[in-house]
Amino acid sequence: MTDDQGTKLAQQEENAFMGLKTFIEKICPISDYDWQQVKENAHYQTFSKHEILLNANNLSGKLWFIYNGVVRNVYLTAEGKEFNKSFILGPSFSGSMTEIITGQASRFSIEVLEDTATIIIPIKWFNQMSQSNTTFSLVALALSQQLAFKKEQREAAFLLDDASCRYQSFILEYPSIEDRIPAYHIASYLGITEVALSRIKRKLRL
Repeated sequence: MTDDQGTKLAQQEENAFMGLKTFIEKICPISDYDWQQVKENAHYQTFSKHEILLNANNLSGKLWFIYNGVVRNVYLTAEGKEFNKSFILGPSFSGSMTEIITGQASRFSIEVLEDTATIIIPIKWFNQMSQSNTTFSLVALALSQQLAFKKEQREAAFLLDDASCRYQSFILEYPSIEDRIPAYHIASYLGITEVALSRIKRKLRL
């Protein structure tokens, strides 16, 4: 690695950590001491498109802050059929709440859909801090509330809305995602075929 490459990497790492700090500060203030604890226990890592962050039924021990990029949470049936659970676009967190709360493995996988920069936080350390530190307790609560809200919204959409309405809500939630991921991923998330998705898009553009 050249000096210029090393400098660029260091700057990218610093930018990602500052992105995490900004994310936390939107929830609550963080002291210099607490922030130093984050920097000492977390680390920066990039992932390429199609890399797997988490394999279903495996423990990772990690929580990812997605600084930039896109990942998906996906279920895979025994027959090999995929069902997209959710998409995470930076800046946001990704990981298994099942593993964080119960220590048990999740049944979904996490796949990188475009080159992604992350800050990796050990779950064990995060849980210890969230039980003893007000800042991290509030962050953990905010993440849990956000997940619960999204889960409720998604359940309501499948029970009450037609596919066209679900697609329009999806675009409002993820306004830039259509240019970043294949259409079949969106169709899977909406619970329809790619052909049906194309039909909906054509109709809405009339």
